[in-house]
Amino acid sequence: MSAISKGAHRARARAAVPRADDPRVVRSRAAVIDAARTLFLRHGYAGTTMEDIAAAAGLTKRTVYNNYGGKDALFREIVADVLAYAEAFARGLHEEFTVGVTAANLRATLDDLARRLALGIVRPEVIALRRLLIGEARAFPGLGAEYFDRAPGQVLEALASGFARLGRRGVLRVGDARRAAAQFAYLVAGEALDRAMLVGTTPPKAAVIAAAREGVETFVTRFGGSGRRETGDGRRRALGRSLDTR
Repeated sequence: MSAISKGAHRARARAAVPRADDPRVVRSRAAVIDAARTLFLRHGYAGTTMEDIAAAAGLTKRTVYNNYGGKDALFREIVADVLAYAEAFARGLHEEFTVGVTAANLRATLDDLARRLALGIVRPEVIALRRLLIGEARAFPGLGAEYFDRAPGQVLEALASGFARLGRRGVLRVGDARRAAAQFAYLVAGEALDRAMLVGTTPPKAAVIAAAREGVETFVTRFGGSGRRETGDGRRRALGRSLDTR
C-alpha cells in the first residue's frame, strides 16, 4: 500500500469514528449510565455484568466497552455523578450561605438551608449508593473515603465556614464551627438518613422537612446569637409577667 493510500485509509478510519460530542455518542453514553446506575443500585457491583448493562441500554456490548472500557470505570462514573451534585451544593453554600443573614432572619435562613440539605441527602439514589459503597468496600477500598471527602466532607466544610462567619458577626455563638456544622447536619438529616440506610426506604418528603425544621429549632436554641436566647432569669421574669396578666 502506498503512502498516499495509507493516509487515505487512516483518514477514512478517523472519519468513521464518531466524535465525543456526536449526538449519537451522547445518547449512547447517557443510556449506558442510566442502565448502569439502575442495575448497580438494584443488584450491586458483583451482581451486574456488562452484558446486563448493554441489554438494559439497548446497545451492543462492544458499544458499551468502546465508551467506558469496563465495569470498574462505569461504577466510578456513577459515583462521580453523585459527587458532582454534592460538590455543587457545597460550592453554593460557600458562595451564598451567609449573604444577608442577620439575627432577625437567621431562623428562616437555616430552615431553608436545612430543608435543601435534608432533601438532598435523604434521596433514594443517594441512600442506595451509600449502601452500595459500604457493600463494595473491599473491592473499592478508597472509594468510600473519596466519597466522604468530596460529598459529606465538603458540605461540612462549607457549613463550618459559614457558621464561623456568622459567629464573628455575633449572629451565632460558635466556638468550634466544625463541631457545630456536624451537629447541624445530624440534627436536620441524621435520623432520617440512618433509618433509610438500615431499613432501605426513605421517609416521606413531608416527614424529612418537618424533622429538619425541628432540628433547626434545637440548633438555634443552642447556638443562636445574643438576644435570641433568654437566660434563666429572663424566662422566670417573662413567666411572672404572664402570670400577673391572668
